[in-house]
Amino acid sequence: MNSTIAFVRSDAVGAIEIVVNFGPLTGREATLAENDRLARRLLAIADHVRVHAVRTHDMSDETETIVHQVVVEAEAGQDEAGTIRDACEAWAVECAEERSLEPLDP
Repeated sequence: MNSTIAFVRSDAVGAIEIVVNFGPLTGREATLAENDRLARRLLAIADHVRVHAVRTHDMSDETETIVHQVVVEAEAGQDEAGTIRDACEAWAVECAEERSLEPLDP
């Protein structure tokens, strides 16, 4: 299993996109306050940020999956992508340490 918490998804000039795999780490969705805290933290690195909390449902006759991710769009130079990714990962770990849910037993 890939245990990557945050990764850079986009290489567009002037825009950095980071995906944070929040659900596997915490067992829950990110709260509005947590998303706000992340956005404010990233303003120290980027001029403008947009934070999306994403819940995706995938279903078939055999499976049902719900994925909780946070997607960050930041206006910054590509040289800042690693710094932004690291800040997102540190934020996710802090959120997990503050409050996590155990998975349901099947």
